[in-house]
Amino acid sequence: MNQNISLAKYLLVCALGFGLGGFLWGWVLYSELPDLEYPFHFMAILIMGLFGGVSLVWFNKSVRNISKAVLGGLLGFGVGFAGMAFFIYPSALYGTFLLSVILPSSTNESFFELDPGIGISVFWLSFMFIGAVVGLFYALFLKTKIWPLIWRGGIGFSLGSLIGPIIGNLLGNAFNSLLISYLITFSLIGVILGLFLSWGVSRNIKP
Repeated sequence: MNQNISLAKYLLVCALGFGLGGFLWGWVLYSELPDLEYPFHFMAILIMGLFGGVSLVWFNKSVRNISKAVLGGLLGFGVGFAGMAFFIYPSALYGTFLLSVILPSSTNESFFELDPGIGISVFWLSFMFIGAVVGLFYALFLKTKIWPLIWRGGIGFSLGSLIGPIIGNLLGNAFNSLLISYLITFSLIGVILGLFLSWGVSRNIKP
């Protein structure tokens, strides 16, 4: 990150970049209905890798930096999504169990998924794995300290998967629009991931 740019401005740009990626991700998923089964879509690799990567180096523009950031994002999301596929079922099983233990029994489970029964929050462990892999690749390509980006990527992506569908469903129900539910849900997932990753980059960039 350019040292002359304030942290708040950098966080805002990255939140917008990853948020736009999430917005388009939600749009793609909505267009797949009613055949959609999982929230993980190969187009998300391209969308999030492109917009997220560009936003992380927005204030340090050069063809080399942009190429490195975008490539890191594409590889991070690609490897994360591919690796997650091997344990998607156990992660959903354990994720559901842990949510039932942590959250009160009165919690409306429908707020954690999107119609027609597309689980989001039940995959929070999968989101955590993908986010950690994304953080790893960004750390390698942007030359930051590795562990701070790994845990921030994992926590940010999993936290987004828990918060996003709740707010997405609330606003979607208010406007009686399933499209709004999808757009808000994945926009928030992207925003939260972007905030955590940019926080890690700004604090741990190597001189």
